[in-house]
Amino acid sequence: MPDTSPPDASSLTLPAAEGDTLYCPVHPERATSLRCNRCGRPMCVACAVPTPVGYRCRECVRNQQDVFYTATPLDLVIAAAASAGVSLAANYVAGLLPLFLMLFLAAAAGGLLPQIINSLTGRRRGRYTYLAVIAGIVIGALPALLPNLQFILLGAPPTALVWPLLFNAVLLAVAYGWFRRPSI
Repeated sequence: MPDTSPPDASSLTLPAAEGDTLYCPVHPERATSLRCNRCGRPMCVACAVPTPVGYRCRECVRNQQDVFYTATPLDLVIAAAASAGVSLAANYVAGLLPLFLMLFLAAAAGGLLPQIINSLTGRRRGRYTYLAVIAGIVIGALPALLPNLQFILLGAPPTALVWPLLFNAVLLAVAYGWFRRPSI
């Protein structure tokens, strides 16, 4: 639950005292008079994160966002396994379809994947769930891509790899978009 208590007087953004020069801890060469309104840490303009209640340092924002990430390591494994399974099945079915229908299947599979993962993990979110999903999609796509790559190495034109790569790029893009969008 986010901290809704009013800040105490020591955590308010205060200008540096006359003659004091503060430096950003992340960028020590940058002088600043800006402080985090939560912890009072000095920060430069590049490190300041605007929030509805003022500027905060990235560490305070990250700590505040951590309450939303409740996924366990097992949830990441489940997300990767589900992604690999959906990717493998979608790549198999895509090989049976006409080329123009492959892209529709990729978009549908990419949109279905978050629903499957959310139901398997109990809607728990993780900061790095999207990386597990990407890894699973790539692993599931390998059986479809490797035979085409063998044909190319044996002298076939590289166009044999274009459609499977495009299919998996659309699948990755749609799934990535679902997992990296801000939650509502």
